[in-house]
Amino acid sequence: MNLNTQLLKTLGLSWLVFLITGVLISWFFAIPAITVLIDRSYCPATEWQQVVQTYTQLYQQHQQRRLQLQSVVLFSSLGEEQLSTPPEPQVLQQLSTYGRPQRQRQLQLRKDYPQAQLLQCAQ
Repeated sequence: MNLNTQLLKTLGLSWLVFLITGVLISWFFAIPAITVLIDRSYCPATEWQQVVQTYTQLYQQHQQRRLQLQSVVLFSSLGEEQLSTPPEPQVLQQLSTYGRPQRQRQLQLRKDYPQAQLLQCAQ
């Protein structure tokens, strides 16, 4: 009976150490998570191409699990759309830009999403 008790203690302690090690690894090597804010205000096609190119780099990092895109927020003077699943870069390539830049909305979104990365055309 003493042998069974010793075996159970060793097995339980091993599982506890395994669990603690897993938690520590996930804590120390956590993938950074960001929200991407994309300003769809009007800009020339060449400048929009640069926005899409920057997003493509972020998306590739997301695919390689080096970065987690929590959500993507598209906004313009007419409203905003929050996408919980990051769209493929080709989807952004097809979007049109419209409206005027809304500095106030941009500031509010930066306040709502402090860990966000803003993508916009050069103004």
